[in-house]
Amino acid sequence: MRILSVLAFVAVALPGVPAFARVLEIGDAAIMQQAGPAVVNIAEWKAGAPAKPGQPPRRVKVYASGFIIDPSGLIVTNKHVVDGALEIHVIFSNGDRVPARLVVAAAMLDLAVVKVDVDHPLPALKWGDSDKLQVGDPVLTIGDPLGLGTSVSAGIVSALNRNLHDGPFDSYIQTDAAINYGNSGGPLLDSNGDVVGIDTALYNPEATGGFIGIGFAIPSNLASFAEQFLLNPNHPKPGWIGVTLQDMTDRLADAMGMQRASGAIVSVVDPSGPARQAGLRPADVLETVDGVQQGDSRAFMRAIVRLPVGAPAHLTGWRNGKELDVTVSVAAWPNYMPAEGVMRAQAAQMMIEKAPDPGIKLAPITQQARKQYKLDPQLSGALVSAVEADCEAHDLGIVPGDVITNVQGQPIATPDDVRHAIETAHGERRHYLAMLVQSKTGTRWVSLSITSADS
Repeated sequence: MRILSVLAFVAVALPGVPAFARVLEIGDAAIMQQAGPAVVNIAEWKAGAPAKPGQPPRRVKVYASGFIIDPSGLIVTNKHVVDGALEIHVIFSNGDRVPARLVVAAAMLDLAVVKVDVDHPLPALKWGDSDKLQVGDPVLTIGDPLGLGTSVSAGIVSALNRNLHDGPFDSYIQTDAAINYGNSGGPLLDSNGDVVGIDTALYNPEATGGFIGIGFAIPSNLASFAEQFLLNPNHPKPGWIGVTLQDMTDRLADAMGMQRASGAIVSVVDPSGPARQAGLRPADVLETVDGVQQGDSRAFMRAIVRLPVGAPAHLTGWRNGKELDVTVSVAAWPNYMPAEGVMRAQAAQMMIEKAPDPGIKLAPITQQARKQYKLDPQLSGALVSAVEADCEAHDLGIVPGDVITNVQGQPIATPDDVRHAIETAHGERRHYLAMLVQSKTGTRWVSLSITSADS
């Protein structure tokens, strides 16, 4: 069974399996010193799934990574990192923490760009040429694994052109450089310190497992090509001819009367696309684009998407055992990019509609509870009886046995008092709720999030 895990890290302990890659070398330290300041950690709150159906969503803390691609503050990361984000903060290598906003996200590639506004130029990384990578080449990865902070690991390119079935252009780099939850969006660097990939996913047969030596990165040539379209609204759209392709297999080749499996077979032809106008139809087998052999369906789609809109695409292949030669006029890819900030707005709306679930269970203070948690006999309030592992309250350090004694300056006597205060603050569109918590180590105020800061 194939289980693939994206690498944004929800703040919860996860079991892992030790894995070993190549050891760090002297040159790696120089690369880290040069590239490290341009790699950032990303900390954000997302709208998490409710604990039970019908209950409000919970705010979940997520850690991930990114890297600066422009001194003005543009940062590349994965789309799945920012999807549903309520608040995004970027943490630089010197510890500075600044808010960030989503600029744009790709529709069919796990790529997004966020922006920070600072009063000085930022160090930026350069795109490398992923097409020059070979299996066995040394690579480094830098990111924020498990939310521990910036870390670097070394490895090699284990394989190229991996298909994870995420989209029509999949061509992932496989690496054994240690990457874990939280590495999402971080750079995969070559021996020159240039970005040759964006860390995106890991493979583990255990759904909650960690890195076992198989990680994947989006090739830089694909990512940088997409970045041009995302950041420049006047840039011509990617090319499109209106076909859905799949890889040829030996069995399909035999069925089609071909001597060997090569190219891609047409499974769907868009009725309004250029391919239909040119006469292409299902069961046609395509092998070359403008004289260049394409190894599989994804390579074919990557070749088409790079062609200028309006240009002729010369395709060759086979139909019913006979040679096929056709020219298709490349059109603009329809609806290739979502509206700016849509995903974040949808997630924020979820939090606006209902008061958030803080992820804690409250109970009255009984004599048994006083004995179990060694509470002062005079202490009154709402007892915290349980805390979910990935909720905001857990991130704030609230644990079972704590007692909420005051909310927004009002004394608390029962759990219902806390729930009423949360609902009231939510109705007033407050961003945070101030709660006084009595714990074993003392009394402190914490600020519980109520809505998105942007709502």
